[in-house]
Amino acid sequence: MNNQGGCVMVFTGPDPMDVATRCSKQVAASTDEAHKPIGEMKQSPHHTQEDREKWFACFRGQWDRKKQG
Repeated sequence: MNNQGGCVMVFTGPDPMDVATRCSKQVAASTDEAHKPIGEMKQSPHHTQEDREKWFACFRGQWDRKKQG
């Protein structure tokens, strides 16, 4: 997840929003050190809606490239 923590778990789903939602739920439910950086970033008051939209736009672009390839 943006090289900011997380794990190596692979998520699959029918569309990018489904995968992002699954990933987000998994991060929220985790308390280990691997997930700590991304969890803290998501909880930061400096992490804005604009930041979330930028991340999802990037994720969706990666999804679309993989789908084509």
